[in-house]
Amino acid sequence: MVVLESIRRKDLWVVAILGFLVIASAGMLGIFGFQGLELFAKDLGFSVLSMFSTVVAVLTSTRVMPEELKQRTLYPLLARPISRFDLLVGKLLGSILVSWIGFLLLAAMTGIALLWFGVKFDLLTVQYLVAKMLGLVIVCSVGLTLSLCMTHAAGCTVSVRVAFASGLISRALILACASSSDGFRLLFKVLNGVLPAYGLFDLGGRAAYLHWSPVAPWVILALAAYMLIYSSSMLALAWIRFRRLAI
Repeated sequence: MVVLESIRRKDLWVVAILGFLVIASAGMLGIFGFQGLELFAKDLGFSVLSMFSTVVAVLTSTRVMPEELKQRTLYPLLARPISRFDLLVGKLLGSILVSWIGFLLLAAMTGIALLWFGVKFDLLTVQYLVAKMLGLVIVCSVGLTLSLCMTHAAGCTVSVRVAFASGLISRALILACASSSDGFRLLFKVLNGVLPAYGLFDLGGRAAYLHWSPVAPWVILALAAYMLIYSSSMLALAWIRFRRLAI
């Protein structure tokens, strides 16, 4: 239902149009020559891919539950032989699937644009795609949880800000921790641990450079483990909140 609703709202069509614009922009760039711009093209392509896929994940995950509550379509869903936890899991999986479809669609368009000018891909590029898809799971879980704890607009706004500013906030907490007393140092460490580390899943900067070696397999496994732990924690918080919600 989440996927069909996304198609009805033309969300994935917007992603397809953005992908077409990426290819068109690459064509405009080719008019002026592409020799020596491979690094710039890959970095730009990965940045655009990361930004738009994150936006799609946030918009989808923060919308699924508030719309069910607002339109009162939640009652026939809960009248079926499913629990509230089953409903949350289904909404989360649907949001993840929509974000993955949009991400892979845009990745395919970006790949065509880069291959057009002879930019080669390697194992590190595949690792970038896998790591980014793992990161989108956390984006969706955080968005779903915040949408149940706040209004739709507030949850969407906070999710976007956390997604794009988590690295900056984390660095600020580290600097504050280094120059604080013991009590505040512990507080800053806890806040930094609670904050989702989206930057760990972004290998775009590494993948954009030519002739860099792939990351070790245990790194991808560690990212997958972090994703499972963090997304499960967010789902548990969402379930606690949803259980106490008067419907």
